[in-house]
Amino acid sequence: MNLGGFSKMSIIYAFVALLLIIELGLTGYVVGETDSAWWGGSPSQFAFMLFTTIWSILVLAYIALTPVVLPSLHIPIVALALLSLTSLFWFAGSIAMAALIGVPDCNGNNFCQSAQAGVAFGFFNWTAFTALAIMEFMRSRGQGVADHKPGRPYSGA
Repeated sequence: MNLGGFSKMSIIYAFVALLLIIELGLTGYVVGETDSAWWGGSPSQFAFMLFTTIWSILVLAYIALTPVVLPSLHIPIVALALLSLTSLFWFAGSIAMAALIGVPDCNGNNFCQSAQAGVAFGFFNWTAFTALAIMEFMRSRGQGVADHKPGRPYSGA
């Protein structure tokens, strides 16, 4: 399949970046709306989702750019740990936000609909980062096996 010079992982990273931009807009709007209405601060569940979105953008930048720009700084076990932690953050944040808002009847209320969409995209991001963590695990496991040649002592021993 000809992707026009883009690898499959580049397209996956671009799709995850699109999900993160959507989540950033939704969560930023929800946090902004609740900041003044909720006694001087938004609920911690909304703030945690905003933190997770910004954290994920930084993790995605590390995962996508360091192998290309600074390959000496790309450490596969660190990438796997970051992706796993980010996946855990998305799961916890999405569950917490869903538990906070429940299943309200929005009736055209923009804030309510944005909060519901934020939860939905939170679960999409959780799925995406879990898939990236699994792919990173499979890739790092495959490289470790390919580096060891039969008949030669294992380099880690």
